[in-house]
Amino acid sequence: MFNLHGNKFRVGLAIAAFLGSAFSVFAEVEPLVMPAPFEPVPVEKVKTPVEQIKSPVEQVKSKDTDTTDGKPFVLPPPSDLLKNNSKATDDLGSPPIQPPISIIPGDKDNVLKNSIAKPVSEIKSVESGVASGSGSLEVAEATSEYLESERNGKSYRLEGLFLTGEYLLVKPRRDAFDFAITSSDRLGVINGNLNSLDWETRSAFRVGLGYQFADGWETSVNYFYLHSNASSSLSAPNGGALYATLTNNTFDDVSTASAMGNLDMNVIDIDVARTYRAADNLNFKFTGGGRVAWIEQQFSAIYNGGTLGAVNDFVSSPVNFTGAGLTAGGEGTYALNKHFGLYARGKVALLSGTFNNNLTETNGNGATTFYNISNKYHEIVPVLETGVGAVLTKDHMHFKVGYELYNYFNMVDSLDFQSLSFGKASRRLSDLSLEALSIQFGLTF
Repeated sequence: MFNLHGNKFRVGLAIAAFLGSAFSVFAEVEPLVMPAPFEPVPVEKVKTPVEQIKSPVEQVKSKDTDTTDGKPFVLPPPSDLLKNNSKATDDLGSPPIQPPISIIPGDKDNVLKNSIAKPVSEIKSVESGVASGSGSLEVAEATSEYLESERNGKSYRLEGLFLTGEYLLVKPRRDAFDFAITSSDRLGVINGNLNSLDWETRSAFRVGLGYQFADGWETSVNYFYLHSNASSSLSAPNGGALYATLTNNTFDDVSTASAMGNLDMNVIDIDVARTYRAADNLNFKFTGGGRVAWIEQQFSAIYNGGTLGAVNDFVSSPVNFTGAGLTAGGEGTYALNKHFGLYARGKVALLSGTFNNNLTETNGNGATTFYNISNKYHEIVPVLETGVGAVLTKDHMHFKVGYELYNYFNMVDSLDFQSLSFGKASRRLSDLSLEALSIQFGLTF
């Protein structure tokens, strides 16, 4: 028979052990807490998106706290990297650049963003010659001025005061410059050549002073001066005759003839010009202004001998012109590269001026006077100029070489007598033309 008390003791121990185990299990479970009623959060406590973004340090700390063993959390490497399956072609490109966001806690004004992001307008091009990102008012004005000047076609002159000096090798020409006829026949038949003076090729110069503005306008004053002369002497050929062409119903055939001529030109141009850029390498400059001119032409001859025995028969027929008028012109420059280009120019003028002409003839060293006539009249003289050449530019300097032509219409208008009647005066008419090789040097200050 079993021991009732011993069995009761064992059953009590088992029940106590079961209750202790259950209590220990329930002791480890946290009690369920019901959420508090919803309360609105004040506006000032709402965090902005910038504040919600954690800094790298805070992100590392959050990862540390997320681990159970207290070790830093490290992402495992990609499987394709472990297998060496990644390829260069797998790169889908860099992610789009996002505006920088301040990582300084509480940086509501985005100081970092404002210090990094620069407006495009503040970035200066290298062409302007100004360091990028200076942002100063002076730099902005300089860049704006440069770009404006480029749009207005500053081809070889910069803004500011400029000086030009030009050397010209000029060949002047005119008709109605004859003084004698040589004939190989003395039987009353003229069989020979008409002899005329020919002005010498001479050096001339032109100087200019002007100012070019940033918007492409410019003003300038140019002065041109030329002096040339001519002379020739003839004798009657053996078995032939020499006929005078300047004498007026006095001596016909002579033994000798000598002629002289001088040319003096003074021309002042005052121009206003505007340059336009038609293309990246093509500029057009249009000019308009005024011109003042003093042009003096001396022409005389001395005859001796002949059938009637001329003794230093002297004939003088000068033409002097003083006038002023308006001018208009244009010049196109085609740039082949940064420093070298070609140009073509043209200019027209109408000069309203006064002619003072004289015709004088004396014989016997001035003892006998046949003619002494003066003529003063007003006339409008058209002028045409054209030229082509090449231009070389470097910084504030330019160098031009060109070929130019000038023509003054009816600039020669002198008195003459081609009739036996002393009251029937006639005229000797001709243009005055210049052909020139020009070399110009310019400097802008």
